[in-house]
Amino acid sequence: MAQVSRKYPKGESPRERIFDAARRLFGTKGFHPTTIAELAGEARVSMGQLYRHFDSKDAIIAAIAEQESQTRLAAMHRIFDGLERKEYTTLEAVKAIADLQAENVDAGLFYEILAEGARNPAVATLLRRLTEYFQDCMRRLALLARPDAQADELEAYVEIMTACFIGLGYRQLLSPSDDVERTSQITACLMMRTLGLPV
Repeated sequence: MAQVSRKYPKGESPRERIFDAARRLFGTKGFHPTTIAELAGEARVSMGQLYRHFDSKDAIIAAIAEQESQTRLAAMHRIFDGLERKEYTTLEAVKAIADLQAENVDAGLFYEILAEGARNPAVATLLRRLTEYFQDCMRRLALLARPDAQADELEAYVEIMTACFIGLGYRQLLSPSDDVERTSQITACLMMRTLGLPV
């Protein structure tokens, strides 16, 4: 078995260890170069244990994509709930979304998931579904910010915000900003102008 390169806390389940090892190996080494044997060794589980939790590497990457997206979408909905309760201004809510995207610490892993989506129809289907969830979040934000928007105008806002916020995560991977706060503030101001709202 591969040499163990990480100690795991007591009580961490084999599934959690597999997730942790897969995130690390897929993000640094790549999805295809990482073998199941390496994953099992890094996670300190037997091959049999790994296959009891996941029937393939595809299943692991799909589960990681699902988990990441659900965590991010839940965070966005908490921001929108705060906006509805008037705990945030629209600018503060938009900036909080920009902060989430700009602080994408697993951008390399995200690229591996996207690349696998181009090769694997099951992962591609999952990514389409997750993109639709993200667009639903952007639709909720646009409706909160501009309840007067016509349907076609609303969809234009959704497309622009989706492209901008997802692109912000890519930018941080390709050219990490030393000042995430400034990057988020600039993005939020741009989105406010896109929505036709004062900054």
